[in-house]
Amino acid sequence: MKSKKTNKKPRTKSLTEHVPFASRELKNSKLVSEALLECIRTGDLESFRDVLTSYLMTANKAALAKKAGLGRRTLYDILDPKKKFNPELSTVSAVIRALAA
Repeated sequence: MKSKKTNKKPRTKSLTEHVPFASRELKNSKLVSEALLECIRTGDLESFRDVLTSYLMTANKAALAKKAGLGRRTLYDILDPKKKFNPELSTVSAVIRALAA
């Protein structure tokens, strides 16, 4: 007697990847620039990186790089978790100026 093989789908739903801070707030570049400035004021480099990378993941990097006067590679280097996060002050100020404009 042969057993029937049924192709039942698992009853669990697949999980989607959670993207922190992916919301309308990230589309508001003025709000993002204010959050970055607050991180600088409080000396919170970890939160600064979190906010900046979250914004960069949703932003048009070519347009932001052009507006900030930076190379796109600079923005991609900020996103690279393998690289040490230590942007120059000129890079940070260029990004914040571009966001606030």
